[in-house]
Amino acid sequence: MAKAGCWVVCLLGALVVVAGAGAVPTTPPPGTPDPSAIVLTAADFPGSSVDAGGTAGTATKDIVASYQRGTAFTAPYGASKYVLLVSTAFVATTATAAGSEYSLLAHQLSSKSGQAGFVKDFLANGNLKRTDARVGITRPHALGIGDASMETGFVFTLVKSKHRTNISLSVIALDRVVVVNVAAGLSSKVVAADAKALATVVVAHASAALVPISVQFPTVSGTALEGQTLTASTGTWGNTPTAYTYQWQDCDPGGSTCTDIAGATAGTYVVEPTDVGDTLRVQVTAKNRFGSTLSTSSVTTAAS
Repeated sequence: MAKAGCWVVCLLGALVVVAGAGAVPTTPPPGTPDPSAIVLTAADFPGSSVDAGGTAGTATKDIVASYQRGTAFTAPYGASKYVLLVSTAFVATTATAAGSEYSLLAHQLSSKSGQAGFVKDFLANGNLKRTDARVGITRPHALGIGDASMETGFVFTLVKSKHRTNISLSVIALDRVVVVNVAAGLSSKVVAADAKALATVVVAHASAALVPISVQFPTVSGTALEGQTLTASTGTWGNTPTAYTYQWQDCDPGGSTCTDIAGATAGTYVVEPTDVGDTLRVQVTAKNRFGSTLSTSSVTTAAS
């Protein structure tokens, strides 16, 4: 790697660490999206990048899981000519908590004090003084991706060697997920289209992870007797379903072969004469704005 590229990697590698790194990662609650499936990785840039390692973080009051992954580009990415990307995903307890985290991060990246703090820390990690580099700051701007997203950019030019690097700091919020992407490149400017392209991939990953997650299967209560009413529970879910649908099924006595019962799509079902000798079960589909997931109960005893 060229000297300028090495300078970028060394500085950024020293500066960016996931929250809680170095401690033993905590196990998130059941139904929590996997943050390692949300971050950007080398697999998102086939043929032009290599993996630079990943680290899980510890939980905090409002963050139940976090994960950071680094990617080194073998060919500069985009017009910003990124050579290194560090992507960190945080899964909050709720969408409201994620919104608060996003607002805090966006404020830090938008305020003069937050920007000055980043410049100070970045240079300090490279054993550089403020007078050793000229710094240009790109005006914070929205990316228009996800529920909320924004980017701030910096261009550092070493006074003596004239080596230059740009840094893009972008934050993306989607429901209960917040992702921070930090990219370092060799161009003389930070190009917003590059951050937007990265954010688009992040949102695709997060959307797939935010569909309802089955934690406990639905159950059937009541007695499987002709004329009696069976009642389905929804089961327990992660990622806050907003709607449920039901499909009751007739199964053979062993419960291995099942068929839908026409019209039996309510949360309750009255056992019919045609069910006698068969077992019964219910399939519950949980839905939210990201998609749907199906979960199936155990079969009842044979109806009589």
